[in-house]
Amino acid sequence: MRFQHVLARCLPSWLFVAASLAGLSSAHGAEATTTFKRGVNISNWLSQNEAETPYAAPWFGEADVAWIRAQGFDHIRFPIDTRIWFKADGTLDEAKVAPFDRALGWVRRHRLGAILDVHFLEGADFNQDARSDTRLYTDPALLDRAARIWRVLATRYAKEGAYLRFELLNEPKAPENTQLNGFNARMLAAIRESNPTRVVYFPVNRWNTIPNLGDLALPANDPNVAVTVHFYEPLVFTHQRVPWVYPAAIAARTPAIIFPGVVPNLRDSMENVRKQNPGSGQMLSVEHDIAPIFAQLAAWAKTKGAGREILLGEFGVYKLVPGDSAIRWIRAVRQAAERAGCGWTVWDYCNDFPVRQRDGTPAPALEGLFKD
Repeated sequence: MRFQHVLARCLPSWLFVAASLAGLSSAHGAEATTTFKRGVNISNWLSQNEAETPYAAPWFGEADVAWIRAQGFDHIRFPIDTRIWFKADGTLDEAKVAPFDRALGWVRRHRLGAILDVHFLEGADFNQDARSDTRLYTDPALLDRAARIWRVLATRYAKEGAYLRFELLNEPKAPENTQLNGFNARMLAAIRESNPTRVVYFPVNRWNTIPNLGDLALPANDPNVAVTVHFYEPLVFTHQRVPWVYPAAIAARTPAIIFPGVVPNLRDSMENVRKQNPGSGQMLSVEHDIAPIFAQLAAWAKTKGAGREILLGEFGVYKLVPGDSAIRWIRAVRQAAERAGCGWTVWDYCNDFPVRQRDGTPAPALEGLFKD
């Protein structure tokens, strides 16, 4: 996701582990049936860490994986920060990688799939402001370093089964769409040296947005390259009152924005910080804000993307979005993705865009994921 989030601690229970293990036999025996249709992101655990979100904190553990499986999810996306994982000499910091390795054990035990998502590479900043660092796409030295990083990661996990997939980079923001194609091809070549058939997700430029799919180049001779896109539109709804954009005083006087519905008057609140689109007085609806974008996706999937697996790798709503509206938006997006033939991975587990509350109870978004 293009913004930082603040940790909201969940309360896992050992009961979920016991209940799940009771129905499991050999984790490896289930690998052939691993699917990537209904997933969840574990945010702020191995990336985007600050003082209040320490790296690999114990709020996430095997009990959480058991809960995730029990709800009906079939895979987990793990965003990681290579700037944390790799030492200055280019070798892995084993202490930093160890939590992910433990998590893979939990995933295997509970018969889930896993996505290793490189959320951060040096020179590839996905934040929106003008200070964003996008040198990676034009700097040969940084491209070489990124290829070495993927070569090391791929070699380390080459013996893992098909339950593990790789995602090249989260929400790239190359100056030109076509510049991402060179990056994707270079990283894929590094991975294929040790992982000739593992599924690898190619991202789409400008935050994995669907309208930029047209410029994405795919290798004709590699059927195990899949594509990942993200969707958070309209941002005025999904990101209403988020603290990393709107100061507390502004958020406090921002009226609730519902979906579907008319955007209330934001001129004295959110529109004082940044221009909103849609803005005050405009209608939000499935027909206007969701259906046309997924129609583009479906059309691309039948033409240039024919035969490719497509994953909606992120979508979600901020925790202050009114519950009924959150359910309606999540349901509409999930259904649109499924009609287009896509799997999905909701953002996120139990942090700022939760499917599970910090007290362990389901958040409203969960209903939109699994109830029509």
